[in-house]
Amino acid sequence: MRHWALSAAIGAAILISSSGSASPAQGVVSGSYVRDEDRSDDAFQAIENAISGVPSAKRPLARKRLSKSIAVYRMRISIAGSRVGIAYDDKAPFAVEIGGQSVKWKLIEVLVFDVSAKANGEAISLTFRSADSERVTTYRSVGQDLVADTTMTSPLLSTPIVYRQIFKRTN
Repeated sequence: MRHWALSAAIGAAILISSSGSASPAQGVVSGSYVRDEDRSDDAFQAIENAISGVPSAKRPLARKRLSKSIAVYRMRISIAGSRVGIAYDDKAPFAVEIGGQSVKWKLIEVLVFDVSAKANGEAISLTFRSADSERVTTYRSVGQDLVADTTMTSPLLSTPIVYRQIFKRTN
């Protein structure tokens, strides 16, 4: 609950500090969302399929690292001007300038990402880079839903991991 309060504070700070100009990705609606299990792809199965070609000795580490970065049930997204703030579940929130410099974000102690954002038409694409993987998630609003299309790549994988998650707006 503490992180949700913190994410609300970040959202408010972004709104206060924005220049008042139109958002580069006006189609993404700020708000709180919860994953719709029935309409979302099984991201864990996508990982299992992708790591099936990884040598068995490296498979547990690959599974653990990749799975930690996708386990999102609830999220809060705040868009103001050219800034986007996001809080996933109980993880530390972050804010990044769309089209600006990347920011460091620590998901957990051993998973630190450089996060950058860019406008992509009516959507926002976030890129999460670490030493051994890259994840690009593109968010776009469709009615009251937030659709997240994700592609993960890693030198360990012979093929990218691709999945879609649908989040229902809760406020």
